[in-house]
Amino acid sequence: MISKKYSIIIVPEAGDQVIRKNISRWVVYSALAVMGLVVTASTYFAVGYLMTVIDRQQMESLAEENSILENKITEFETTVQDLRADMSTIIDKDDFIRLVFDLPALDSDLREVGVGGAAYPTPEINSDLGQRTWMVEEDIQKIQRQLRLENASFEELVDKVKEKKNVLDHTPTIKPCDGVLSRGFGMHNDPFTGLYQPHNGIDLAAPAGTPIHATADGIVKYAGYQSKLGNTVIIDHGYGILTYYGHMSKIRVTKGQKISRHEVVGFIGSSGYSTGPHLHYEVKIGRRSVNPYKYILSSILS
Repeated sequence: MISKKYSIIIVPEAGDQVIRKNISRWVVYSALAVMGLVVTASTYFAVGYLMTVIDRQQMESLAEENSILENKITEFETTVQDLRADMSTIIDKDDFIRLVFDLPALDSDLREVGVGGAAYPTPEINSDLGQRTWMVEEDIQKIQRQLRLENASFEELVDKVKEKKNVLDHTPTIKPCDGVLSRGFGMHNDPFTGLYQPHNGIDLAAPAGTPIHATADGIVKYAGYQSKLGNTVIIDHGYGILTYYGHMSKIRVTKGQKISRHEVVGFIGSSGYSTGPHLHYEVKIGRRSVNPYKYILSSILS
């Protein structure tokens, strides 16, 4: 039969009397239970304290990270504002170039949203930092789309401007020589016959030997002598534009030669059907004579 009591024997030193104590089983169990509860409670509170310390450290770390992130978001917001200002400048330049070269402006609504991007729904973010982060990201995506649009626009403008520049380079825009207008374009009395008849160009009187300049880029179509215009140069500028230079004393170019605006093609003279040293200057558009003064935008001496 199992005993219901336990004995505790205490043996002192130096031969003193041995002490024996009897303890009932329930006292032992109770003591063990109390010790278990104490250990469990101590462990619980120790773990709780440790978790509290860890949570506090994590919260401090998160607070520091949030502060860093908030500063970064503020920097990004400032950068986005600068990018918006730069984009506005780019758009203004784009509009100006299109206006100068008579090109259609881009649609304002298209510029507002840009092109080539998907629409993202607004995320459900409650924190102020999260909302600001999303708004910065949205602004950056919009600016990226606008940049793609403007890049495509400028590529188009470069092609158009090159085309326009080529046309302008081959369009007469200067006075062919330094001289005084002696007879204008239109109906005039012929100095030899006195008959009232059309004059298809203008006459610029100047001393013999005065240089005559090509008024635009082109290719010499004719360089030789004609019965009425005497020593004559005809330049084909392309786009259906021809210019005539008559009554020269000397021709300085040859047929087929590529010519540039301001280049000397000859010198003032009085060859052919002429009463004195002057240049007969003529502009034809599609074989139709037009008033050359409409194509003189500046003097070669300016």
